[in-house]
Amino acid sequence: MIKMLINMGCTLLGAALIMTATHAQEQTYPNHEREKAIIFCMTREYVLQYQEEPAEKDLFPVCESRFAELESSIPYEKYKAVRDKGYMIYPDNQSTELMEKYFDILMGKY
Repeated sequence: MIKMLINMGCTLLGAALIMTATHAQEQTYPNHEREKAIIFCMTREYVLQYQEEPAEKDLFPVCESRFAELESSIPYEKYKAVRDKGYMIYPDNQSTELMEKYFDILMGKY
């Protein structure tokens, strides 16, 4: 009986820890979102500035700092909620503003 109670308690504790870890992960941008944003930033910068001549410096640190600014400005939950809505013919103002701010930060306009 005691072993059964201990096993049940461990199972409940494990489930609670998994739920807590999952919730903590949702609050920060996942690695694939980070990579996607940095690749967008770097591609844009290289295409706009370095089509004629090669870049003299690596833009990765610049784009990485823009992503850090993005993380502090737009919580992942808000971005994910808009992203999960999918394509909308007539997006609402809040979604439009959030996505404009997202791309403005990555493009260095913000």
